[in-house]
Amino acid sequence: MTDDVTSLSLSNRVVLLGLASLETDETTPAHAPAVRQACRERADELADTVVGTLDEATVARSLNELEAAGHADRVDDGETSAVGKGRPAFALADPTDEVLNALEADDAVADAAAVVRGED
Repeated sequence: MTDDVTSLSLSNRVVLLGLASLETDETTPAHAPAVRQACRERADELADTVVGTLDEATVARSLNELEAAGHADRVDDGETSAVGKGRPAFALADPTDEVLNALEADDAVADAAAVVRGED
């Protein structure tokens, strides 16, 4: 899995980290705004790597790309948006420990992944 994760774009790795963070808090499946918030909460650990913040559209796009790559699962929880469209929620496709192991092997997000695991 490590090679698969390190080949992802940095924004996709950060979103995967946010999703893993939510998994450790047992708050998945989660919608894009919750994943975006989890990414923001990891910003301190990523300060040397990531410049700026991820907007909701970027997070939503990353979640779709992670699903296409087999790293996330889309879950229909029956919620709809204000205009009646479905609001997909996402969860990790792989066990959280495997995802965190792969992210800890990536220098760009290793410190943040260790914090998510609780090794801060």
